[in-house]
Amino acid sequence: MTDENHSQIADGPQFVGARIVRADEQVDPPRLFVLRRHIDVSGVSGTGNVADGVLWPDKTASIRWRGEHPSIVFWDRGRVSVEHIHGHQGATEVEFTDEGAAGAIPIADAPIALRRMIDIALGKPVRCPQCSRPGACPCIASRHEERVDVVLDAVLSWLARSPGAAS
Repeated sequence: MTDENHSQIADGPQFVGARIVRADEQVDPPRLFVLRRHIDVSGVSGTGNVADGVLWPDKTASIRWRGEHPSIVFWDRGRVSVEHIHGHQGATEVEFTDEGAAGAIPIADAPIALRRMIDIALGKPVRCPQCSRPGACPCIASRHEERVDVVLDAVLSWLARSPGAAS
């Protein structure tokens, strides 16, 4: 894969640096994201949303770590560096919090029954796609797709039992 921020070389895509954004240039606004850690490989930051970040129009990124000892780090190579340094081979992922925000129904308006079903679904163990263990495993494989399936099952089941919910 190549784009304006990557060049293809033998060992994969490499970021070539931040791009210059001129004052009169139309660019996308900064994008907000969280670092969602599924497995705490280092034993330092825990799991869940461990940091808040911004992907800037020039493709650089900044991250503010949560917790007892917060800090800020800036990455000139943007998302590529964030995922390379902090991704731990799928144990942590960048999740944009501003995707689909335009015209979306406010989260606070979701019915309480649906919120509870999703909460329960998120707590269910999902099997590792590599070793099939339902709990912690040495694979550090992403269980994102399996988690999506569990949540979708909960939502679809709620929709099936709630007349008029899909409208």
